[in-house]
Amino acid sequence: MKTFAIVLLNLAGLGFLGFGLWLIADPAGGLAMVGIAPVNAAGFIELRALYGGLELGLGTYLLLCAARQDWRRAGLWAVLLGNGGIGLTRLAGIASTGVFVPFFAYALVWELGFALLAGWVLLRSRQA
Repeated sequence: MKTFAIVLLNLAGLGFLGFGLWLIADPAGGLAMVGIAPVNAAGFIELRALYGGLELGLGTYLLLCAARQDWRRAGLWAVLLGNGGIGLTRLAGIASTGVFVPFFAYALVWELGFALLAGWVLLRSRQA
């Protein structure tokens, strides 16, 4: 279970890092697929900071958690709650508006998949 937790944390961390770097480099292109477009320089700053910067910070934290045994459970909780919160909120938004774009399918598999896997590891192991 320890090895699986390490792999899970590394994959989640790399996913957040990759998405964060993409959104820092090209926030308009990265979010265009869901209809989000900055209308001015302040919008670009906000997208880079929130979508890019937050993802970079979380990804880095998860990679550190993978490397440190005493941080792994906290990292798994971050994956469970972070990805679970995003995925469940996305589902609620889809349900309340009826809007669904193809990107949502991929995002939901990633978000809810990682949340479920992290929850499973936390339930199965006291020493992840």
